[in-house]
Amino acid sequence: MKPDEFLRTIYLGDRGCKAVVLDGWNDEVKIQIDLISRKRSETWNFYSAEDVEDGFLVFEGVDHVSFDPPGRIPNDEIGAIEFLGSEGDRFTVAIELGHCDEAGKYVTVKTTIRAKAVAIEKPGEEGARIRE
Repeated sequence: MKPDEFLRTIYLGDRGCKAVVLDGWNDEVKIQIDLISRKRSETWNFYSAEDVEDGFLVFEGVDHVSFDPPGRIPNDEIGAIEFLGSEGDRFTVAIELGHCDEAGKYVTVKTTIRAKAVAIEKPGEEGARIRE
């Protein structure tokens, strides 16, 4: 499945970013999300058969990642995932990740990632990534 098609099957409404893992040795960015759901039709319709609790959205073959504004660690809601296009064997996405500080000040951190592939990973099942 092409990355843009795969990303359209993911529902993250009202979900939260728990962690962002930058793995330089494996050229991966892993975003841990409290609950990942799949959309198998045009709308989500509360479909839960393929839900992954505390799962990771994994970007493989990453050669670029940036956070705007820099310095904020995403720890709150997940907004839009925008597929920005492909060039060669890589694609670029922009993901809105929320950050909320101790005083309750909220900032959206636009996270841009250029990668070769994307998958879902269940906790403890690193060798069995979901790609379809």
